[in-house]
Parts: sequence; structure tokens; C-alpha cells
Amino acid sequence: MTDPCQPVPPVDLEEVLRFTANDVWEGLRGQSLFLTGGTGFIGKWLLECLLHANREMGLGLSLTILTRDPGRFVRASAHLAKAAAVDLVRGDVVDFEFPIGRFSSVIHAALPVSSPQSAGAGLVKLAEAGARRVCDFASTSGAGRLLHISSGAVYGPQATAAPLSETLRWSDTEEVNDYTRAKRAAEAVVRQGAPFDAVIARCFAFIGPCMLSSSGSAAAQFIEMAGQGGGIVVQGTGDAVRSYQYASDMARWLLSCLVLGKPGGVYNVGDDTSITIAELASEVTRLAETGVPVHIAGQSVPGLAGQRYVPDLRRASDELGLRNVVSLQEGIRRTLAWRKAPGFFEVFEHET
Repeated sequence: MTDPCQPVPPVDLEEVLRFTANDVWEGLRGQSLFLTGGTGFIGKWLLECLLHANREMGLGLSLTILTRDPGRFVRASAHLAKAAAVDLVRGDVVDFEFPIGRFSSVIHAALPVSSPQSAGAGLVKLAEAGARRVCDFASTSGAGRLLHISSGAVYGPQATAAPLSETLRWSDTEEVNDYTRAKRAAEAVVRQGAPFDAVIARCFAFIGPCMLSSSGSAAAQFIEMAGQGGGIVVQGTGDAVRSYQYASDMARWLLSCLVLGKPGGVYNVGDDTSITIAELASEVTRLAETGVPVHIAGQSVPGLAGQRYVPDLRRASDELGLRNVVSLQEGIRRTLAWRKAPGFFEVFEHET
């Protein structure tokens, strides 16, 4: 009988083991890690991969996960929450009590958005407070490394067709939204200096198991529509340009950034193969074999129409030797298959 709580296909976990440099696994051996944002898309993938590697390679990992609602995490992802190597700590990232003990590394993958004040300038303040609390904890716990999960959104609107590079100067125009300002503010806190090596990963767009349509991802929404057998509706004109990295590649890259990233280094994490939203909808429709044409509504979507959101990956390639191994087409196929797996709605319907 298939475990309904297992969201990540075994083939993905095996690929992560196979294509991650051995230096990464050896660097993690025996570590005690503290993770915020463990119940989100990125956090779950990191947990899945770390626990799988721990089982298969005997790494001796200890994983402490900060969560506002441990009971909900257990109900939604029991195989993660109840793993022998996992310890759940209740708390909010902005004011959590520091767990006792020393930790080797910290991964900050949470952005506080649940507070009634988390809008406008309030979101920026919460992001700063969360990053500061995590940095204070990393210092107090004796952590040697901190991986801060940021976003490609820090670059703001992309003015040219050139991929977004880590060296790009940021603009601060009226088009820069609160999420971008919040991510920039959190990075500024991490950059202030501390007795640990900090690495920043700027994540772009992803596709894969655990990415729910409620996340706002166009790829996840299209797969949801196609998975239900219906036609895909593109609300905008479909000319916005994106790129999508498959989740197993994302997890490999982030773990590599944690262990091998240069102290103070900043790395884009994503894929550099560009595709328009309309082309993405057509590709999902073709692979899902729904037979229903894509409908382009043509409505103007604020902050989206005509924009590009594609990273320059040369730094991650040159410094860390990272490459993507799962194509967008294969990623769509795997996500569609996961979407159809038994128990999908049992496990994930309450995680919006």
C-alpha cells in the first residue's frame, strides 16, 4: 500500500543523492541543523533530501525544525515530522525561544506572513525581525554556517532581456513591491556580519511535487487545472517570461550553497531556460493530454505583463560546479504524475 504521506517520488531522492557532490554530504556528516520554514515548499524538499541521505549514507544528522503549529505539521507530513532525526520546536520566527544546545548550521527559509500587520511596511519589519532573530540564534548556538533563503525578487523589475546577475544594482522605483523590499531588508540584516559564515541563495521559480496552486505559481496553477482534466486559462496576455527549476535540482543547489558556498557569497538558484507563460500553459496541456485548448484571457495583470524573471547562473556553475539535470518537460511530467498519486487531497487539502 502506497504511503499517502510521501509527497516526493523516490526517483527524485535518488537523483539528489547521485548528483550532489560527495563533498556536500561529507560536509553535512554529523551536523546538527536548525531550519526555519520547514513546512513550506523549499523546507519540505530540504527535509526530504536530508532525511533520505541520512538513511542511505548514515550521516548522523540531527534536524531541529521551527514551526508555529507542530500538530498541523505532523498531520500533513508525518513521515517528516515523526522521523527519528527530527525535533520540532514550536514558535514564530520573529520571537521564538532559542532551543538549548549547539548547532552546526542554520537554514533560514521562512518569511513571516501570518501576522495581521504583515502588509506593506509591516512585512518589511517582520522580515527584518525574523532575520535578526535567526542571526542572533545562530550566533548564540555556535553555528558555523547560515544559509539564508532569499529570492530573485530582490532584483526588482527586469528592465533588459539579459539574465539577472548577482552583481546587478537594484532599482527602487514605484514598481518595486513590498515583498521585494522585505527580501532586501532580510538580506541586509544577514549581511551585517556575525561570528558565522553566511551564504545567501536567491531563489527563482520552481516546479515539482509539494508546489501547490495556492502558492501563486503559474506552473502549479496550470498543473492543477490540467490535472483536473480541464483547460488552462491564462489570465494575462501570456507574454511574461519565466524559467522553472525542478525541485530536486533546487534542493541539491541549496545544500551545495550551505556547505560549499563562499562566506558572504550570494548565488542565484534556478534555471536559465526561458519560456513565456503562454508557452508554459501549452506545454502543460500537451504533456497532460487533456485535449482542451489553452485560453488566453488577455487581461492586464499588474506587475506581470511583459516582464522577465530569468537568472544568470554562471556564478553557481563556476564556483560550485552546479548544473540542472531535470528538464522543464520532464519536471512537468513528474509533477503531473505526483498530482495524480493516491492520497493527494487527503494530505494536502489543508495546507493552503
